[in-house]
Amino acid sequence: MHAQLELAFNKVVTMLQEDPRCKGGWHYGSVTRGTDDIYSDYDPVVLVADKDFEAFAAEVPALLAKAADELLIFWGESFNDAYFKNYCSLIRIGEQLHQFDFFIINADYPEAWMCRQHCKGCTEEHIFWDRTGETAAFLSKGYRTDQELPDTVRAMDTYWFHTEMLIKYFKRKDMFKIIKNMDILFHAHVDLLLSYYDTLDWGAWESKVKLCVPEDKQQHLTSYFAKAEFHELEDAVRRSLPFFRQDAEEICVAKGIAYPGGTVQQIMSYFYRRMDSGPWESKCSQQ
Repeated sequence: MHAQLELAFNKVVTMLQEDPRCKGGWHYGSVTRGTDDIYSDYDPVVLVADKDFEAFAAEVPALLAKAADELLIFWGESFNDAYFKNYCSLIRIGEQLHQFDFFIINADYPEAWMCRQHCKGCTEEHIFWDRTGETAAFLSKGYRTDQELPDTVRAMDTYWFHTEMLIKYFKRKDMFKIIKNMDILFHAHVDLLLSYYDTLDWGAWESKVKLCVPEDKQQHLTSYFAKAEFHELEDAVRRSLPFFRQDAEEICVAKGIAYPGGTVQQIMSYFYRRMDSGPWESKCSQQ
């Protein structure tokens, strides 16, 4: 952790200790897992009673501004509600900019999904301050969300459906439809791999891919990225289809799922044939 950010965090903790509405707080994110480094940010989770929740949240920008030379951005997540709030902030200290996330849990509604998610993996040892012991008691209840793996079959269906859909967008030279559908292919491939390799019950897909998926499979995912030119995007799709087919076959075998080889063969053959042919209208007029 950067020394300036440590100083700002300690200032925030001092102010929280002086605010009777704050019951306590714990570390979430890389600090909890012991993977933080000089580039990491703090992710404190603060516990507040329902009666104080909204008023306390409204004062967080002023609190962060006091801990820094300047609060540049205070950005609330779209999913913020009356039970959980996450504010992503950008502060300036001297000439350096630092990110400082701030989570608030409503202590009276711990069963809300986001509340349980931000208790995951957190224990008494991660508490940075506890007013009366209520924070430790809260975490000792073991609130957490279930680990839900992506659906392997849905990932395959999503992938091959949108592969066929890409043909018309390439023929129309519709750049942004191509980009959108290639993004769907990419994330369907991510879901396919995580449906088998994911062993983490925390983190977003990018962390799960980095830490769970074998390196050779990670390279399969990078094949989707190309310069926004039609021929390069088409080449990226052509590179990626065999990788997905290979990964899907292996995962289906490992999980005892029937692999839809006939369907895959038809769609891949059709994709290559149509992409190598002229416009649909020209082909139909010749028949």
